[in-house]
Amino acid sequence: MSDYKIISADSHLNEPFGIFERLPERYRARAPRLEMRGGKHFVIVEGQPPRPLEAPNPLKEEDRERYWREAGEEDLGRVFHRAGGTDVALRLADQERDGIGAEVIYPHGIFNCFTSPDAAFQLALARVYNDYYHEIFAGHPERFAVSAVIPMNDIDGAIAEAKRVAGLGFRSLSIPMHVPRLPYNMPDYEPFWAAVAELGIPLALHVFTEAETSEATEPSRAAPGEDLAYEIIEQAGAMTPLCLFIASGVLERHPNLKFVLVECGIGWLAWVLQSLDQINEKRHMWINPRLDLKPSEYFRRQGAATFADDEVGLANRHITGTDGLLWGNDYPHDEGTFPNSRAVIERVFRDVPHDERKKILHDNPARLYGFTV
Repeated sequence: MSDYKIISADSHLNEPFGIFERLPERYRARAPRLEMRGGKHFVIVEGQPPRPLEAPNPLKEEDRERYWREAGEEDLGRVFHRAGGTDVALRLADQERDGIGAEVIYPHGIFNCFTSPDAAFQLALARVYNDYYHEIFAGHPERFAVSAVIPMNDIDGAIAEAKRVAGLGFRSLSIPMHVPRLPYNMPDYEPFWAAVAELGIPLALHVFTEAETSEATEPSRAAPGEDLAYEIIEQAGAMTPLCLFIASGVLERHPNLKFVLVECGIGWLAWVLQSLDQINEKRHMWINPRLDLKPSEYFRRQGAATFADDEVGLANRHITGTDGLLWGNDYPHDEGTFPNSRAVIERVFRDVPHDERKKILHDNPARLYGFTV
């Protein structure tokens, strides 16, 4: 029997499409929605290619155990309909079964809000998501910390929404992993970094949330091997904000700003921190701005990253440190560990001492998100 509760620092919820009736009437026709095309289900999101729901390969029996609660959904290869998403009682039962005592929840809105070229529409969508989640989970602060959706195409709007949700009690702010038109090393973001540091709420940058607009009308992931390659390449994309936050001096100028790289694993982290330190030292004559600390020290002071099944990353914790490592079961997504998290933890942490295991599975997220479990 463990002497602490495990906290999942990366969980999800798939919202019903009916919540978009809350949008101002002028935006409702543009909201995320399901469409049938050629007899198949697709999710339509502004600024993204159509996203197929059906899996191309047969499902295994354990897939059905993980994802489906209702008859007639067996053919769907994605997890938009798991009842434990919005049913708090069922969600708690699922997580209890999986050994989870609390969780940080990322709305599906982080995948839907950031790609529209219309900044006002982005913010309207974000407010709908944030208000909906507040209504469901605000009454359970000891079990749930929801990450609010904060689009970045309108920086003044982002500051206003961050302050609004902070007033509602949100304990995490999700921004896009990368904004191609305006990378995070640009000075335009300085008012936002300062505002978030003052709020004292950690930023979250979840994989698969690049704020890149696509005009494609055909489904994505159609090319051979694209789905598998995409999953890995996108996780490596977490290197971009990490390097930009450190190298541009954002973390030096705002020492109270905290950030979490979510669902990217940690197997790459030691190499990146080692390389940043080496290049910063060897090419010091070219580095601008000059940094007072080693790059890796900024991450240890202000950064964190989540993982689920990553023995490689844990083996390198003597390089990364353990203060910034967070574990998550990614409930209820297909790449997560639910409902087998206990077995995964025992395997992945088998060589990790009790005090370090407790720090990663409980102490770090409890401290960062204010859990009292």
